[in-house]
Amino acid sequence: MKLYSCETAMKSFQSILNILGGDGEKSRAAEFCLRITVVNDVSCTSLKPGGQIKPRSLVIFGTGQALKAITVTSNSAFVRAANTQGVHLDTFIHQPRALTVMKEILEISV
Repeated sequence: MKLYSCETAMKSFQSILNILGGDGEKSRAAEFCLRITVVNDVSCTSLKPGGQIKPRSLVIFGTGQALKAITVTSNSAFVRAANTQGVHLDTFIHQPRALTVMKEILEISV
């Protein structure tokens, strides 16, 4: 199995990791990222922006469509909105999970 990420998704992941990731999470992420091939962004042209259809998500899901890949996401609202517009996306929807180490530290210090 090959793992791909568009540039936008990888930049978002790295940004969240840098802000909220603990040392262990950053170490695991570094190992995981070595297995990912980062590809150029491809915007989805079959969907109209608006509501739950945001430009950033159009790029992430558009790249998955262009690669004919299954997109792993927690953004079920986008997938439902796409279905409403008659566009089926090949997705695996997972439960959203926050990076917990720094989040817990920040909550304790507040």
